[in-house]
Amino acid sequence: MPPRLKTGPQHVAQTRITAGQWRGRVISTPSGREVRPTRAMVRQSVFDILGNRVVGARMLDLYAGAGTVGFEALSRGAATVTFVERHREALALIAKTAERFGCRERCMLVGADVRRWLRSAAEQTGAADLCYIDAPYQDPELESVLELLGAAPPRLVVCEHHRAREIPEQIGSLTRFREARYGLTTISFLQRSAAPTDGTA
Repeated sequence: MPPRLKTGPQHVAQTRITAGQWRGRVISTPSGREVRPTRAMVRQSVFDILGNRVVGARMLDLYAGAGTVGFEALSRGAATVTFVERHREALALIAKTAERFGCRERCMLVGADVRRWLRSAAEQTGAADLCYIDAPYQDPELESVLELLGAAPPRLVVCEHHRAREIPEQIGSLTRFREARYGLTTISFLQRSAAPTDGTA
């Protein structure tokens, strides 16, 4: 994985798109521990697994940070990305990157707490083809976020989490079908179930 480049304005670091239309293009990310971009090696591996499912997808990027995963998806052919992030500095960087890449019309920026937003966003989550979750590793909200998504699930959910955290095989109408491990990071893949899981017809 290439090192993060310490250039540009103070308090800003950089990472790069790994493939697609903008391969090699730089994304500015806030330095520090509040926003932790998904490593380039992990991003590349995840999107290689997803393959053509990204093309034309309506995507949700939850805990978006500076948008590295969402812009990776757009670079690889996603139709739209909704970035949900509560930190204003990170949202401002997403907006600047979208303008630089010429894709502002394909991006929706939501400045909100993820769990609070999900409580009123069932229509958006149910219509999404792909959802990426990269909550802070120690965040106790992750389980409730997955439960909210399980109640109105996207077609596919990809959850990045610490390897010590276990993701249930079934969460509402989401079923975990695959895991991939990269050092301390585990990626869990969950898909929308074909039938209700609560015993009702």
